Amino acid sequence: MQVADRRGSTKPVVQVALDVASVEEAIALGEMAVGAGADWIEIGKPLMDFVGLRGLGAVTRCFEGTYILLDSMIMAGPGKYVDMAASLGVSNITVTALSPAATVSETIGLGKKAGLQVTVDLFNVRAPVEDCQMYEDMGADYIMVHFGVDQKRRDPEGSPLMTLREVVSRVKIPVSYATYDLAESLSAVECGASVIVQGEPILHAPDAASALKEFIEATKVAGRQVA
Repeated sequence: MQVADRRGSTKPVVQVALDVASVEEAIALGEMAVGAGADWIEIGKPLMDFVGLRGLGAVTRCFEGTYILLDSMIMAGPGKYVDMAASLGVSNITVTALSPAATVSETIGLGKKAGLQVTVDLFNVRAPVEDCQMYEDMGADYIMVHFGVDQKRRDPEGSPLMTLREVVSRVKIPVSYATYDLAESLSAVECGASVIVQGEPILHAPDAASALKEFIEATKVAGRQVA
């Protein structure tokens, strides 16, 4: 099981979310992302919901050797999800911090036994800055900060960048951040994000491959400048 968190790439890691509804779309999108220089591929929750966990093997087999994150956003009963993720060959699985602390802790423990890294997603929790250290103490490998698409649609100028900065200052583990454009990505790198997640905004550009390659290159340059 491959769990190296950077696979030789420089900080920040760029993770591309396959937030689509079919295996065919996911494979095409993933191939484009890898070709553009993405470090990680994310099997987004929409794909998991539409295809089902058992159907994801067709995707993971296409990207064998690539670090894959399964955005399962576990809410309860993590055992079955962790076992399936391990059988699919993914490297990282997400659990939502909206679930009980016992569920987060169990997910982390099961992940360690299965050789999976675990990302705790602080999406929409009331006190992300106050809670992040608790999840680090539980043994989380990553913490994630982001706005949901509905929040961003309602408040296009809003972002949780200040939350990101505060979370980074509180924990020693890497922090992921989902961006909606290059400007936000560069700001997130400056705030200390170790993983930059990109999805629909870039992938639906008229020339998505060129847009994503430009996004990744600029984000990597910003990382070298901050380092």
